[in-house]
Amino acid sequence: MLQLNKSEAVNTIAFYPNELTTGSSILLEFTQSYSNTVTGSFPVDVISDPQTTPYIIAQFSGSLLPSASGQYDFKIFDFTPASGLVWNTTNIQWQLANTIWNAGTPAVIGDQISVERAIISGSDVTPITEYVSPNENARYKVYLG
Repeated sequence: MLQLNKSEAVNTIAFYPNELTTGSSILLEFTQSYSNTVTGSFPVDVISDPQTTPYIIAQFSGSLLPSASGQYDFKIFDFTPASGLVWNTTNIQWQLANTIWNAGTPAVIGDQISVERAIISGSDVTPITEYVSPNENARYKVYLG
């Protein structure tokens, strides 16, 4: 299970993909487990080298995560980011394009390479304080709120 925090400047994830990927980007699509509704998606740069490690490591800002804390399913897709398009040199229809038209190729969402469970915290969760006794024989947590 991935543990993510909305309050963190940088969140790092690592997972083993079901399919090999050679791309430098992935797309994370998250669905809240409680309501089973797709909450959003965002592209992420891969920081590991798929040629040397069997797993994928990626980093992204906590500000990209949904504001509601809880459990989520993350569908992870292979992703090729867009670069702008040159007008009159592409076969992409205007109403299907979602990119800047100045040079390049459209974004491509590839195969789904993994599904991971995640818990997101840090946005609407009250602080948890853990107290440890001096002889370390007792431990308890206090939840505020």
